[in-house]
Amino acid sequence: MGINAVEFEVNEVTFNTILSMLVNGTAFGMVYALMAMGIILLVRAIGVLNFAQGDFFMLGAYIALGYLVDLELPLPIMIPVALLTYALIALIFMICVYWPLREASYPAAIVIATIGTSYVIKELVQIIWGSLPRPMPPLLSNPETGGAKLLTIGTAKLSWQMIITMLVGAAAIILVFILFEKLYAGRMMEAAAQDKYVAELLGIPTIITVAATYIISITLASIGGFLMAPMLTVNVTLGTLQLRAFAGVVIGGMGNIKGAIIGALFIGLLESFSSVWFGAYKDAVVFSVLLLFLVFRPQGLFGTKIKDKA
Repeated sequence: MGINAVEFEVNEVTFNTILSMLVNGTAFGMVYALMAMGIILLVRAIGVLNFAQGDFFMLGAYIALGYLVDLELPLPIMIPVALLTYALIALIFMICVYWPLREASYPAAIVIATIGTSYVIKELVQIIWGSLPRPMPPLLSNPETGGAKLLTIGTAKLSWQMIITMLVGAAAIILVFILFEKLYAGRMMEAAAQDKYVAELLGIPTIITVAATYIISITLASIGGFLMAPMLTVNVTLGTLQLRAFAGVVIGGMGNIKGAIIGALFIGLLESFSSVWFGAYKDAVVFSVLLLFLVFRPQGLFGTKIKDKA
């Protein structure tokens, strides 16, 4: 084998590795971005930092697993049923956790309640589905191998599950971004949730705007869990991935939707490349970068002042 042939093989391996890391990192970053957007929406519109966001992510994965594997619902039927379930869970969470404490004299009461909700969700999941990790089949599978269907680009083989995750995540992010940043309806929802008095003068029931914000926020996290489930084993520890979403929020800038998306994508790509270069120390790399941002740029890349809750 000549030198040119060896160089070609090395370059080919490098290209395949980089392409794989880019796709994997972007897919995971999209999932983190879905969680991060949900966090930012609640902070901006209601003034609540939801520490149970990761557990709704985990619950979304289990619900998808239950409908798709346990009940064997066809995918075209399972998707709308799952989305309705996510919305219903969001309403239950809002009614049981936020609404009774919205006027509490202790400002941190709702935040503490979300932490308690996190433990409740974990316990309920273990009661319903058990404590053992469970696999979930890919949305597009190879009928011959039963594994994930692959897309071949040159000599590189990419999982269609990763590509679907990127496309669905991007679509959800664009729709929510347009709603809250470009459309009057989204801005009205945010303004009404922040200023109850003005909303009631305009005839807008505050409970509707708050409920809509909770439904969007928690549904985004649950969709992320649904997309991530085939790529990871479904278990109660999936909720810890919210730490990546929080890191993306901090890096992007608390209170900024665009910043949260960019920060989460950055975290996904950093994690992907770190897994190749640093192996088991990838988490140390990710959170070391987070610490650097906290020290040298605590407001994040696109940081803006967070509006006070009305």
